[in-house]
Amino acid sequence: MIGLLFLFAAADAVTPRPTPGPSKTFGDWAVACDNVQVCEMTSLIAEDEAADGSDSGASFSIARAAGPGGGFFFELSTNGGVAGPVSVRIDGKRIVDGIVANDGMTLAGDAADRIVAAMANGKRLTLNKKAGKEVAHASLSGSAAALRFIDAEQHRAGTVTAAVAKGPKPASAVPPVAALPKVSSIAASGVAAKVTPALIKTMRTLSGCETEDVQSSGPVTGNAIGGGKTLVLLPCGAGAYNFSTVPFVVTAGKPVIARFDSPPGWTVAEGTPTLVNADWDAKLGRLGSYEKARGLGDCGSSETYVWDGSMFRLIEATQMGECRGSINWLTIWRATPVR
Repeated sequence: MIGLLFLFAAADAVTPRPTPGPSKTFGDWAVACDNVQVCEMTSLIAEDEAADGSDSGASFSIARAAGPGGGFFFELSTNGGVAGPVSVRIDGKRIVDGIVANDGMTLAGDAADRIVAAMANGKRLTLNKKAGKEVAHASLSGSAAALRFIDAEQHRAGTVTAAVAKGPKPASAVPPVAALPKVSSIAASGVAAKVTPALIKTMRTLSGCETEDVQSSGPVTGNAIGGGKTLVLLPCGAGAYNFSTVPFVVTAGKPVIARFDSPPGWTVAEGTPTLVNADWDAKLGRLGSYEKARGLGDCGSSETYVWDGSMFRLIEATQMGECRGSINWLTIWRATPVR
């Protein structure tokens, strides 16, 4: 994720019901935009290479901030073993130079602009050491279509700011940066309710989870979330790399299945939200779900929520629908929690 783009959000707005942004796959690139039109595209291992288990050596991403002045960012993440001076080349032509440190490199401004301009008509992007040796690569098949998708989603098509769909309209024709929505959040406080066998039995009945699934993990515990309420994550099945739980909110000893303004990606029954590899951060007051589509972690989705006193509210969602080597899951929703 190119975190620098988050600096470009405007003042927060009134919270809408979450409507995640769109995502697409074009050839060997996945692309998505979030709810305030911050967009990012990331390279995938080419289909013929993915079939034989090849490693491209790095993943490459292009992101663009929203608004008339929104610029490009180019980021690469290597698979290790690359450090120091490098060059980014397209079809063998050196476009820009840079330095890889801590297995990554981020370029902005003119350097990123030059890369994007060359990508639109290129076939192969490579990362080369100073002496010219290639250490990573990506197919550019679909990259022009992904850039055109960003042009359309950010309403740049037909303007001088477009990457591909250029036109005569001035930058002022591009809509201004949209405001991030605000989400009410309360601090975790109080003492968690004791999770008794009788409470677990009631929750199991309400959730529809099998007895053996509930008993497959360690002791079930609760977390105080404020207002005399306790969050309990009831185990409800596990696989090789995903552990499912049904979230309950317990008040005065009575459990109810937790409510969400935007449900997690998995369910065990109609209307029953299921979190995967769930994590509760009491300090930040955040509940996370991270569901991997396969063990490598190169595809799946994640959601992060805060508690507003009555339901869990979505503040971030990411996804990667293609299992082709990219661990850079793309952001499709963001909101700012406010206490």
